[in-house]
Amino acid sequence: MALRHCDSKVVPDLALEQPTCDYARCISVEAFWQHNLLPERRVTFVTAKDYLHWLKLQADPAAAAHNDISTGDIVLAPHSWLVPATSIAGLNGRSLRARLKLNSSDPPYLVFVFPVAKLDAAGVEVREPRGIDTVPARHVQWSSGDVPDERIDQDIPYVALGRIEWRP
Repeated sequence: MALRHCDSKVVPDLALEQPTCDYARCISVEAFWQHNLLPERRVTFVTAKDYLHWLKLQADPAAAAHNDISTGDIVLAPHSWLVPATSIAGLNGRSLRARLKLNSSDPPYLVFVFPVAKLDAAGVEVREPRGIDTVPARHVQWSSGDVPDERIDQDIPYVALGRIEWRP
């Protein structure tokens, strides 16, 4: 049995709790193309840049991405950093980059919004992140308090997703 990075056997004092608000996860189009795009769609694009170009041509890029997303676990545990959706509401890509310290990628971004009811129904629980959480994802920098109420969880399934937002 594989050990999840937040497994209580690894770090026993990290209690999980039920989410109390809608949470969001912001990712680059390149990360979406690599980790979330349906395999049969990915093969139609040579690179993530090709997929980005195609998204930009769509009337509703967020809806197009939502139609193309795989339906398994869409956020794996080492990358399950979530923020309250209200803390990034209305921010454009440049503001998101600064607010979330997304130094390794540029806008546009796709924002996965996970409504609290869907998180609860999917059995998703959250907790405060700690420095040790940066190890599995190989984050090179993190400091507590960068984003108030930031949370982290185990793998997050597709059924917990409410919508995808496009943030150019």
